[in-house]
Amino acid sequence: MKKIVLLGTAALTVFVAASAALAADIPTKAPAPYVAAQVNWTGFYIGAHVGAGWSTAEWREVGIPQGTYNLNGFLGGGQIGYNWQSGWAVFGVEADASWTDIKGSSDCFTFDFCRSKIDALGTITARFGGTVDHALIYVKGGGAWAHEKQFFANIPDSKTKWGWTVGGGVEYAFAPNWSGKVEYDFLGRTTFAFDREPFDIQQTVHTVKFGINYRFGGLMGGRY
Repeated sequence: MKKIVLLGTAALTVFVAASAALAADIPTKAPAPYVAAQVNWTGFYIGAHVGAGWSTAEWREVGIPQGTYNLNGFLGGGQIGYNWQSGWAVFGVEADASWTDIKGSSDCFTFDFCRSKIDALGTITARFGGTVDHALIYVKGGGAWAHEKQFFANIPDSKTKWGWTVGGGVEYAFAPNWSGKVEYDFLGRTTFAFDREPFDIQQTVHTVKFGINYRFGGLMGGRY
């Protein structure tokens, strides 16, 4: 019995030693190096946004202020654009449009009731920005339009007014082809002249938008 145990122990020792030597001779595969994801902002994109807007309406008669009040409300819509990247710099053009419920009212002209509503607006702008990791920080400027409805007592009027806009924001690529953004825009002062009354309304508009874009190209190579 002792001989059998000794022989078995010796055989096991030889087997373990041989296995260790064989394993040491087998080359091991090195883990794949980490490759940081690279964002290429060049290309077309399309997206959607939601947000809020606020405005100030100033009613005037022959240039004399007669009443001022604030408007505010929600907005939602979409955007489409194109970017071209050269190194860290990104150039682009974008058009967006929003359905809005920006409204307000107050007394004006001493005893009469005035009401204003913006039910749609949009911008057509050029963009310029710089990249920081997966983020794009940008400014924009160009033309803007807003469809306004004005009510003096029971007299309504509506027009689409054109003006200018400037703004800026941050966009972040969080997945292949997808990015999210937050943006502020200022729509410059416009003048709305009533067709049947001797007064006008001057307005400026501010908006904040939270959006998401699908980019045809977008994130190229690497891993998150």
